[in-house]
Amino acid sequence: MENAYRTLEFEKVKKIVLGYASTERGQALVEDLHLLSRYGGFPIGGSKDLRAPLDYAEKGGVLTPSELLAIAEDLRTVVLLKDYFKKVEFSDLLLAYQEGIIAIPMLLEKIEDTVGPDLEIKDEASPTLRAIRAKRKRLERKILESLTSLIHKYQPYLNGSSFAYKNGHYALPVNNVYKAKVSGLVQDVSGSGETLFVEPEELLRIQNEILMNEQEEKEEIARILIALTGIVKTDKEFLLENNDRISYLDFLLAKARFGDNYHGHVPHLSEKKEISIYGARHPLLDQKKAIPNDFSLSKDEPIMIISGPNAGGKTVALKTLGLLVLCFECGLPIPAKDGAEISYCPHVYADIGDGQSISDSLSTFAAHITQVAGILNGAEKDDLVLFDEIGTGTSPQEGEALAYASIKKLLGIGCFALVSSHFNGLKAYALKEPRLVSASMLFDESKLLPTYRLKRGLPGESYAFEVAARYGLKEDVVEEAKAFLGMDKGTEQSALSRRLLDLTLKEEELEAELLAQNRALEEERKRVERERKALEEKEGNLAEIAKQKEARLLEKARNQVSDLISILSKPDVKLHEAIEAKKKLENLGEEEEEEGLVSDEPIQAGDYVVLPEFGMRGLVMKANDRQIEVQTSDGFTVKSKPNKAKKVAKPVEKKENLAEVDRSL
Repeated sequence: MENAYRTLEFEKVKKIVLGYASTERGQALVEDLHLLSRYGGFPIGGSKDLRAPLDYAEKGGVLTPSELLAIAEDLRTVVLLKDYFKKVEFSDLLLAYQEGIIAIPMLLEKIEDTVGPDLEIKDEASPTLRAIRAKRKRLERKILESLTSLIHKYQPYLNGSSFAYKNGHYALPVNNVYKAKVSGLVQDVSGSGETLFVEPEELLRIQNEILMNEQEEKEEIARILIALTGIVKTDKEFLLENNDRISYLDFLLAKARFGDNYHGHVPHLSEKKEISIYGARHPLLDQKKAIPNDFSLSKDEPIMIISGPNAGGKTVALKTLGLLVLCFECGLPIPAKDGAEISYCPHVYADIGDGQSISDSLSTFAAHITQVAGILNGAEKDDLVLFDEIGTGTSPQEGEALAYASIKKLLGIGCFALVSSHFNGLKAYALKEPRLVSASMLFDESKLLPTYRLKRGLPGESYAFEVAARYGLKEDVVEEAKAFLGMDKGTEQSALSRRLLDLTLKEEELEAELLAQNRALEEERKRVERERKALEEKEGNLAEIAKQKEARLLEKARNQVSDLISILSKPDVKLHEAIEAKKKLENLGEEEEEEGLVSDEPIQAGDYVVLPEFGMRGLVMKANDRQIEVQTSDGFTVKSKPNKAKKVAKPVEKKENLAEVDRSL
């Protein structure tokens, strides 16, 4: 298994993920990777591993300012995480996990009030420390004042007009010739010996006070750190739990960032025996150039035999599948399309590349067969086995036989396997054995270049002659090789294989074209259906509007008729009132018609319209975009703009229904 990690270069993937982790323990979790945003990244800074300093404090040690700041960093991160998770709604597991993170605001405030960013203990840490440092400043001012006076006093005997600071003491640069003129302690001598740095006797008392002050400061700082360490000890368990959870969240974030940057997805752990990955890309290749491929193995078809041209991508295909399975079992997203299904593989074995060992005096074949033997002896049910060019390094007939026997052994064990090979016998075996899947790496014959695309269901050709010619082998040599192969009856099988491949690819093209046409037809059907529904909805709306208008008009007419009948029914009705009532009743139909305007559709010849600006209506005789010509019932012709007219229904001929009223008049 460890050999598979090395062969498949899993360490390189870990280094990529490691770059996304920001905490010491998060990075350690990435280093230990083994088989195991919606809201943006977690607000995690550079959390350090707090286990050692907290254990040291528990045993009576005193924490340093640096260690206290590391604890404060974790506590600040806790505050940020708590705020972050307030907006998270759809991740129950993370929400439950963050509940175990405990904020300790009093400890955070105490550390921040005590230790500055420069690791110095702040004056505010205690009143005593503030007083000590205030006294220090007074003593330093006093000593500087004294130095100024002493420089002036001893100026004739000094080499310069400024003081020096030697061995923690203030001193005057006395000329060696006048050393007897300045009483005090010699703290240093210049390289030439001409200058003695003398601490004058007048400063000794002040210097001693400063030394005592420094000692008091050290003792007070030690007392402060001891007291603060004691507070930290009481919260040790909470601090360790926070440190652990912050590190794990950082670890999760590193994996998530890896998946995001590689457009990866987390496969589903399948309960069925299967490995189904679509659009798989090798994570160590340039993701913009890597050719995605599909892999599908199952209980019924657990082994795939991949053939095809040299340098055509067979080895990369094997490494891609093996590496993605390892990534999945380490909880990493894999560079592939969403929807991958992978069942648990207890072990992954790989024999890829030239295993020749000079130190062990093993030939390429011996090293290769040693690897194969070890894998076959150790492999168990549901393991994943990767064999690259199995059976090479010896005679083709013997190598092919060993490859056949090895694959049959894997079938008996119940492993998943990807096997690359050029052996025609294995290609034939894959076509006959229903539990084997034949696949090929496609080759562009027109360009004499591999496409690196894996095609399931067909054996592939080696294209050795084409590749050889492309890499400089002369034509006469290539033709001689073809002739020799023809004598060996190999060309007929090769031609049949290529013909089958061509037919399959053409069938794929036709299927793709048909699929595209079906998609287009389906889109057109959906469009027509949408338009039909919209039209039905519009018609329904218009019908409802018309119905509502008709009801309103009918109700209005009833009310008006009722009022008129009421007027005419009065015994003392006057002549002018009866005439007015008759006129209103005659105009009632016209009012209703006018209110019931038909629509705002374009006006055409033959339509009936109302012209509100002229107070008249009539039949449209002529119409265009700029002007309409309307003839009234009285024979008048009026010209107007289309937007000045309203389309109405054809007028109904009035019936003389007021005969009785007329006679009464």
